[in-house]
Amino acid sequence: MRWKKTGEEGLLTVEAILGLVPFILVILGIISFIDIFAVHNKIQYAMHQMGNEISAYTYFYEALGIRSADLGLKADIDKQTAPLDTTLNDLSSFLEQVGQFEDDLNGIKSGSSSLSGTIESGKDTINKGQQLVNSAGVFISDPKQLLRSIVYLGIEKGEQKAKTWLLGCISNGMFQVYLDESFAKHRAMSADEYLIHYGVKDGINGLNFKNSSFLSDDQYRMIDLVVEYDIEVYFFKLFRKDPTIHVVQRCEVPAWLDGDGVKYSK
Repeated sequence: MRWKKTGEEGLLTVEAILGLVPFILVILGIISFIDIFAVHNKIQYAMHQMGNEISAYTYFYEALGIRSADLGLKADIDKQTAPLDTTLNDLSSFLEQVGQFEDDLNGIKSGSSSLSGTIESGKDTINKGQQLVNSAGVFISDPKQLLRSIVYLGIEKGEQKAKTWLLGCISNGMFQVYLDESFAKHRAMSADEYLIHYGVKDGINGLNFKNSSFLSDDQYRMIDLVVEYDIEVYFFKLFRKDPTIHVVQRCEVPAWLDGDGVKYSK
């Protein structure tokens, strides 16, 4: 009788352990994802605030006439790089067609392509090649045009890189202001301490703005903020060697251009 009672108690202990372990795992998982949502919302808030502040400063970009000068330069760049863009597009189409023709030739051997279809593919390849020769002929007859196109293309890329670099410099400083928790009565933390506390790898230095763009659209009206970072999910430490996930957040706001008549929808 005593043995039977002891056995039942042991069985209850095993059942309790089997039920308790999944329950603890579920609780840990919920806590981990709550932390992720908390830092995600905080960063998104900082991005919106920073975007609105930068947008206000772009008033000077319009008022000082810099945007008008940029648009004039862009028109010149588009005009000078148009032949090069056409040639590069024709080259891409020709190479793609050559690949298709090679696939059709291999298909004849395996029986998956017809002879008539392969002949048509060959004709298309010849036509694409002729189109490429015609567009490239502009540079053969006028080598200076190629040089001009390359120079203007370099100016365009350089200006975009400079704007992105400037936005990155501004973003890091502003982010530290909007993520700062040093004023909190409970667990006061700086922006860097806050991010590290919630598992963001490398803290404030782990935020990457390289894919952001600053007034780089066709009319130089939009500010596109993109931040990427890796965050540790403590729950994943139980199952994965690398417990981090990659997060990308985005916020796009229009620049304040002294009321240029353009309306934006939310």
